[in-house]
Amino acid sequence: MRDGTLKLNLDSEVSFSKGSAEIKPRFQQVLKKLAKLVKKYNQTVVFIVGHTDNKGSKASNQKLSENRAIAVRNYFENQGIAKSRMHTEGRGEDEPITSNDTPEGRQANRRVEIYLRPIVKGKEAEALESPHYGG
Repeated sequence: MRDGTLKLNLDSEVSFSKGSAEIKPRFQQVLKKLAKLVKKYNQTVVFIVGHTDNKGSKASNQKLSENRAIAVRNYFENQGIAKSRMHTEGRGEDEPITSNDTPEGRQANRRVEIYLRPIVKGKEAEALESPHYGG
């Protein structure tokens, strides 16, 4: 992205089950590898953005998306990444990447997005702004 932010696309098929913020075992393997990358690029801010499909109430989906982002943050923290580097956000069902009309589409929308934004000297505040680049 133009501002130097790196968006990491993760396979939603292995991340979360319907209605759950529990990280699936296969997703833990992906996150463990990713944690090594995040540690290597230690002059970055890590944004973890949770998403859901459109099943259930808007309020419960919002909370679930927040819990998914927090679950990933907690996993990263357990892998040795400083909590102070990470910011979580839930966007509920508001930013689907595909239609929710099929089980496959809903699975794809149950995801987290991870953004690594460089901390640039003199522009530290910009690194803390929430990423909004679309799905």
